[in-house]
Amino acid sequence: VPVIIQDASTHEILMLGYMDQEAWKRTVRTKRASFWSRSRKEIWVKGETSGHFQEVKEIRLDCDGDTLLLKVDQIGGAACHTGFRSCFHHRFEEGEWRISGTKVFDPKEVYKK
Repeated sequence: VPVIIQDASTHEILMLGYMDQEAWKRTVRTKRASFWSRSRKEIWVKGETSGHFQEVKEIRLDCDGDTLLLKVDQIGGAACHTGFRSCFHHRFEEGEWRISGTKVFDPKEVYKK
């Protein structure tokens, strides 16, 4: 199922992820956001590599029962693997896409790729 991740304090939308049953169980058990990687076909814990964990404070289900909302404390300042706080750092403005916000970390340093 799709999972919207929102900062519990600021209400900023941080990212969109997906969960299968195992990711759901792990998230509930550990209170840290886990997801199903559709590209890698595996479970991953947000922050496992970067240290930018998401501590789950509240879980909500939408009216159709097919989308989750996780309200989290974003540890380490960034949810996006590109270094920005939010994955939604592109804003459509005056007919073009523009970057909004500044990078919190350098992905090359964190992921050593």
